[in-house]
Amino acid sequence: MSQDRLTALAKLLKFSGISRNMCGNSSKILFLFLITILLPGCLSSIWTGATLIYDRHNVYKQASDFQLTANASRALYGNGDKVFKCPDCSIDLAVFNGDILLTGHVPTMALRNEAQKRMMALSGYRRLFNQLSIRQRHDSLLQDSWITAKIRSQILADASINPKEFKIITTDQVVYLMGDVIPSQASRVILIARKTAGVKRVVKLFKYYNLSDQPTSQA
Repeated sequence: MSQDRLTALAKLLKFSGISRNMCGNSSKILFLFLITILLPGCLSSIWTGATLIYDRHNVYKQASDFQLTANASRALYGNGDKVFKCPDCSIDLAVFNGDILLTGHVPTMALRNEAQKRMMALSGYRRLFNQLSIRQRHDSLLQDSWITAKIRSQILADASINPKEFKIITTDQVVYLMGDVIPSQASRVILIARKTAGVKRVVKLFKYYNLSDQPTSQA
């Protein structure tokens, strides 16, 4: 493992509050997550001897999103809470670049508002998008997963798009696009999503960046 990666890992562990005497499942899970990010690159350098360049900021961002996801999931379902485990509740939680997205459906407006309230009580998030529908449960998981897979494959096939900057979530054939993105790349991804068979609607939840890499606006 290179010295840079050892240093980065040490900083991440300190940043995450993880000590040698770790306690709690959340800390253990976060520790394993950080190891999976850094360890493959370490092994690669051992086998190839190549100089590895990696984006520290991206690693920190992924770790932050991972922790926020754990906190949000705990807020919805933790401590034996069964409010959102009703037969007609189906909530999909996504976190990307500090933004929280709730999609799916709940049977009442009261439950939708309760989900919003619990997310707003969290710290460390940037924006909250509550896209929960009020209706009975409708299982379209297989179709939604297929739509997401088709969009992702087309993004990966387009050399002009950085796939790491985009997150695609599909719920009930509605595609949600998240990311801090360059407008030109965003336009291509939007077009890909709109042209994908089975998509009913595309919802843009972007934060756009200008040429100076400063966030400018939200779609």
